[in-house]
Amino acid sequence: MTALLLGIDVGTSSVKVVATDRRGTLVADASQRYPTATEGAAAEQDAEAWWEAVCAVTRRVVNGREVTAVAVTSQAPTLVPVDEAGDPTSPALTWLDRRADAEARRIAEIVSRSRNGADPFFGTAKLPWLAAHRPAELARAQHVLSANGFIVRRLSGASVLDDTTAALMQGFDDEAGAFDAALVEAEPALRYLPRIVPAAEVVGAVSARAAEATGITAGARVVAGGIDSIGSALEAGVLEPGDPLVDMTGFSSVTILPVPRGTRVPGFLHSRHCVPGVDLLFTAQVTAGATIDWVNGLDAARDLRDDETLLARERPGRLTMVPSLAGERTPSWNRHARGVIDGVDLATDGHDLMLAAMEGNALALARDVATIAAAGYPVDRVVSTGGGSSSRAWLQIKADVLGVPVDRPASGHGAAQGAAVLAGLAVGAIASLDAVRGLGREIQASYAPDAARSAAYAERLDRFEALCALNEARRA
Repeated sequence: MTALLLGIDVGTSSVKVVATDRRGTLVADASQRYPTATEGAAAEQDAEAWWEAVCAVTRRVVNGREVTAVAVTSQAPTLVPVDEAGDPTSPALTWLDRRADAEARRIAEIVSRSRNGADPFFGTAKLPWLAAHRPAELARAQHVLSANGFIVRRLSGASVLDDTTAALMQGFDDEAGAFDAALVEAEPALRYLPRIVPAAEVVGAVSARAAEATGITAGARVVAGGIDSIGSALEAGVLEPGDPLVDMTGFSSVTILPVPRGTRVPGFLHSRHCVPGVDLLFTAQVTAGATIDWVNGLDAARDLRDDETLLARERPGRLTMVPSLAGERTPSWNRHARGVIDGVDLATDGHDLMLAAMEGNALALARDVATIAAAGYPVDRVVSTGGGSSSRAWLQIKADVLGVPVDRPASGHGAAQGAAVLAGLAVGAIASLDAVRGLGREIQASYAPDAARSAAYAERLDRFEALCALNEARRA
């Protein structure tokens, strides 16, 4: 029986686990959802719910087979304080939690040249927020862990912070591979972060206790892992500058472009790849798949996501939507932004709203891609992964709006499959990066842009920009 490589992704809405063989080919996968507690700017999760989901799902996926290695990717930057036993002392503050606005602005004054800007999205600001608002919970903590770090701790007992998560945070000094010394001196809560390690480092082995809970082979090597974006990049075979843009769509929408180490594009997100000398440049929308789910939930009697119905509609659609239902990241960094729908009349139906939601996401992406191109990184092809890539209509809309081909790789199982690939690379079960590149070459479906629709969407972009500008009044 072939030993498995296991990838775990702790997403915003669910845990997904993928098992592959030593070639990175899918063997089995499963997922389990969990809730997010939201109120105002707060967005918290119970880290124990992550672990319960991991235990339930891995047991089904492994099904008694031997596991060689496991790596974990996750939503980021999401942080949870844990005590000496690895148990949470407070709910996890997810990336979506935006209460640490004052702390983010204070950090920007201390580290003015951080390439990731001042926003409560970044995990760094969440640490002094915890110190100010939950001092007792933080005082009981031994470390503050990332979401993937929490699962790594449960599996192996090792407390680490992978360098892709660290590099995504405000105030990280990429040259030094550490947080800015002046920032750590000014904000001592950062000392709760554990040691920083490369994403592909083997940090321990699955303990007997974890093996009993999860069904993963005791002694299987545990790899640090990283942010979900490196999983999606690996799944798509995207490794170095010049490779295509990866579109990863789940609750949120993140696009990932490999760029030379040290690249800076103001207003965008930056982190490290797991490939030496390569960084990742991101665009990011807070609510993409979440907006689709919201629209679909408006009509319990029908699935408004039906591809044939949406593709039969005239496009661009009758409505224009700004899908910023919970604040926005690139390029506006406006945590007060909210959704805007223009053109509603008495003939508007649910499919009009769904089409507008998909188009709004694609128009937002087009705006960001244009900025990236102006900075010297043109995009001529997109590889789409994650749950959103299952929609033929949405991928065709993206191709038409962007004016470039959009491909869905045959792997198509998101960051968890890339995490399994990372595990294989870390332990030598997958021989080389060339082997990883080959994983992304098999295309399940390809969507070519329609020139006339691309021109019409280019005209619609002006209307979209005008609607986005309405959110500027909400900044106060």
